[in-house]
Formats: sequence, structure tokens, C-alpha cells
Amino acid sequence: MKKILNPLAVAPIAAIFALAACGEQEPEVVGGMADPDAEELEELEPVEMPPMRTREASFRCGDNSVVYVSFYTNDSQVGVAMEQGAVQTILPNEALAAAEGEEGEAAEAPAGPPRYSGEGYTLVGASDASTIQFGAPGRGIQSCNA
Repeated sequence: MKKILNPLAVAPIAAIFALAACGEQEPEVVGGMADPDAEELEELEPVEMPPMRTREASFRCGDNSVVYVSFYTNDSQVGVAMEQGAVQTILPNEALAAAEGEEGEAAEAPAGPPRYSGEGYTLVGASDASTIQFGAPGRGIQSCNA
């Protein structure tokens, strides 16, 4: 009696021989991916990343109004809005803004909480404070609690 080879039994052996013919060569890179602006970018000075929001809070003030505040890294600025979801007005830190105007001198942080002001708004308070002092255009400065 003669045995007949099943074609499915031969398939794994054929696949092994086919894979053995493939080498472990790395693909050939032709031309590379050179950046045409590489030299120009190397000459640029490093830039500082913009500040990130570190805390967002709402504060209820003495006149029963609510102010929505976003505090940014390094106490560099705050964003304030009188309505939730409204576009915030960015208020720079007065001490840091004054230090940027003076060249060549290292600025020391003033004692007490940071003070931010601009466009008629004033906010006095640290990012981790539960109470701030806030003044809006046409209003006096008042105490506001988180």
C-alpha cells in the first residue's frame, strides 16, 4: 500500500523554508530625513513655555457677586471672569511686571500675598488661599471667600 502525502501536511514545512530564506537585514535608508531648517533652529534662543493653570476656583464676594478665578504657575498671572464660562481677563502679577521693566536687577518677592491688576480689575491673594481681595471696574475692593 502506498501512502499519499496530504498537501496540508507539506504546507508548514514549505513555510519554514520560505521564512529561512529571509535574512535579518535592516532596511536600507536612502537620503535620510534631514530638517531643512535645522541650522536656523539651532541659532534660536530657548523660549519659556507659557504659564499653565494650577487652580480654578470661584469666590463669593461681600456684595453677593461671584468671581471665577484661574491661577497660573509661579503666581505669574490670574484670569478673572464675572460669569462662569465667560472669557477671562488676564491680570499680570504687579511685582513680576515691575521686575521685567527693570533690567539687570534681580527682583525680590514682596512680603504678603501676590497682587494682580489690569483693565480696572484688582485681585490680591495666593493661589492656595481660601479668601481673596477682589475689585472690579466701578466697584471697590472687597473680601471674597471660596
